[in-house]
Amino acid sequence: MAYKKEDNISYSLGSFATMELLKYRKNTVKKIYLHKDIKQSADIDELLAIAKNANIPCEQNSHKIENISKKENVYCMGEFEKYEDTLGDGNQIVLHNPSDMGNLGTIFRTALGFGFKNIVLISPCADRFNPKTVRASMGAVFGLNVVEFSSFEEYAEKYKDIKKYLFMLDGNTILQDLEPKNEKIALVFGNEATGLPQNVKKFGEPVFIKHTNAIDSLNLAISASIAMFKFSK
Repeated sequence: MAYKKEDNISYSLGSFATMELLKYRKNTVKKIYLHKDIKQSADIDELLAIAKNANIPCEQNSHKIENISKKENVYCMGEFEKYEDTLGDGNQIVLHNPSDMGNLGTIFRTALGFGFKNIVLISPCADRFNPKTVRASMGAVFGLNVVEFSSFEEYAEKYKDIKKYLFMLDGNTILQDLEPKNEKIALVFGNEATGLPQNVKKFGEPVFIKHTNAIDSLNLAISASIAMFKFSK
């Protein structure tokens, strides 16, 4: 049976993402699936040893893997229960209605790499637990605190005291001119196609990433990566 968003379980595709699942969320793992064509390696041996020590069952089930992954090069898969997160005290990345699972997964991986471990999703948004998102993140999603709010206003009301930088094409502050301060911040990005709505401007400082006129805008994941690099320095 294929993955459905309303299911209470999801899957990590590939040995690397599955290892990250075991590293960060071992208590959620229900089963490890192996493809009949999997090749023995040190990484697979380590993964299976961790599963064995945690009493996580392993099963050879090529059909299950192929049905979920829809790809030919997935030889290992973890099955896990979906879980709830709470935000920690650190800086935040806020994504307003992100719709592309590839972008979302890439941002997750970049965020973990730059130490932004608190992610806010404003719904409607791409499914963070979809196997495609998990794979795009290379399992980084399991090392993050990801929460979802029904509106930006609901989020802003709860986190009034955090400095919000709103990345918008008409932002009057140039990112390259900013000097990050020692303060708790949220970097806020809009939908891939529509960006942030104008009514969020009252909640923070609109920022623009300056680039040449040869393009009209930057990809969401690229914009987020540039901003995280700037504020991690």
